[in-house]
Amino acid sequence: MIRAVIFDFDGVILESAVIKTEAFGEVVKDYPKKEAEEFVAYHMTHMGISRHVKFKYFIEEILKEQYTDEKEKKLADDFERIVFDRVMTCSFVPGAKEFLEKYYDRYDFFIASGTPDEEMNRIVDGRGLRKYFKGVYGTPAKKPEIIDKILQDYGYDRSEAVFVGDAGTDLKAAAATGLEFIGRNTEENSEVFSEVKYRIDDLMQIESIVGEIEKT
Repeated sequence: MIRAVIFDFDGVILESAVIKTEAFGEVVKDYPKKEAEEFVAYHMTHMGISRHVKFKYFIEEILKEQYTDEKEKKLADDFERIVFDRVMTCSFVPGAKEFLEKYYDRYDFFIASGTPDEEMNRIVDGRGLRKYFKGVYGTPAKKPEIIDKILQDYGYDRSEAVFVGDAGTDLKAAAATGLEFIGRNTEENSEVFSEVKYRIDDLMQIESIVGEIEKT
């Protein structure tokens, strides 16, 4: 029996993944075009990990500069400023709000996101989603650590929880923690998710998938 559903957030609950990609491009737009494009490409292949890790990579590996907390903080602060207002108004992934509303009394819902923990909680509160989730977690903890914490704190067996995500890092987190994975299809993950058993185009399909997993 499934007792818990753990969600990534961007591109799974809200259609905010593209907002993040656009924002990464905007914060580096004043840098040389080649380096800026390389950074956005790096983000696209490492979706789901902390922005702080990405900006550190940008500074050290792309710009070939010495990393400092001040450089990284400037990029991260600009990024958060751009993203927050847009996430407050973007649309839900089709079916997400309906699934949460229909089933939050049946399943325990959690968020495991690559967004910083404090910001993730502000977004959840700002969008009026708090009542649906037993726990909301973000970085600096990595997703496998978050999943393990949820399982331990709430006493779930690994067979009683599923993880829903839209990135390769989500797939790896589910594999690392022994959870069934439900992948939301996007153009970016089509190759990575080619062998994923449970795939959905949007959250309108998740009800039947969870039911299918419960029968196995």
